[in-house]
Amino acid sequence: MQSKAGYLAGKLIELLLTLLLVSLLVFAAFSIIPGDTARVMLGPDASESQVALLRAELGLDKPLAVRYGSWLLGLLSFNPGTSYAYNMSVSELIAQRLPVTIGMSAIAMIMVILISYPLAVLSARKPGRLGDQICSVIGHILFAIPPYVASLLLILLAGSLFSLLTVGNYVSPSDDFIGYVGCLLLPSFAIALPKIAMSFKFLRSSIIEQRTSDYVRTSKSHGLPDLKILIRHVLPNSNVSSITIISIILSDILGGSLIVEQVFNLPGLGRLLLSAISRRDFPLLSGIVFYLAFITVILYFISDIAASLADPRIRLK
Repeated sequence: MQSKAGYLAGKLIELLLTLLLVSLLVFAAFSIIPGDTARVMLGPDASESQVALLRAELGLDKPLAVRYGSWLLGLLSFNPGTSYAYNMSVSELIAQRLPVTIGMSAIAMIMVILISYPLAVLSARKPGRLGDQICSVIGHILFAIPPYVASLLLILLAGSLFSLLTVGNYVSPSDDFIGYVGCLLLPSFAIALPKIAMSFKFLRSSIIEQRTSDYVRTSKSHGLPDLKILIRHVLPNSNVSSITIISIILSDILGGSLIVEQVFNLPGLGRLLLSAISRRDFPLLSGIVFYLAFITVILYFISDIAASLADPRIRLK
């Protein structure tokens, strides 16, 4: 078995190599997109000399290797450049929109955990019974509903019919934190619905699998009640699979929030990303994509470390 330090060092090397590969793929993908950024910025009536001058100002006339090196250095210093469209630092623009996307993702993840865990425990205690079947059917239905469809339904039901929560009016956390959480509840719930079903399904399967293990039968033979066995032994041994699925769900939530932001008219990274795409704003576009990929890779790295701590058998040579 590897030591904790050796395992951590190996994972750090994997993390750095993955981020380097991601940066290369992001840069390459946006560099080969057809079209001329300078021409898009100046319009079709601009002369070739004007386009060439702007390309030189933006550094677009330099070789790809030089441009990639400069861009990579900017990423390492958290300064991937200046937005062509907004004439502002990319890092500043992302920092302004990040509270929306991160806030929605965090609230959605809390909802997933608070709802899916109790449902999975209740369902797995008596598999095949009526309660388990009802939970499973509801889970299948929720899993089949895309987040943008759930968003429209929630706007119709909660926003228009009952006027429970404000829809489309964003409140900054610095102005009113309660209002900030309130305006993100509906979109977060729309994102969380299919993820609740996913988490419920995996957790239920893991708990049922653990309940058939030898240590559970031994505990029962010693007279321990089912609930005590479930809480003390079954749930801790289900942690590895639950950690893995939660990291996957969290990365999916982060990506799904970009679409839901558009439906709820929230000023998050989703709107900024679409604006960058339409204007061919390469520094802003590549910065958003890379930092989202960076967060995802970090989440998987943390889940690997957490899983190895929960089950030392993972640290095998």
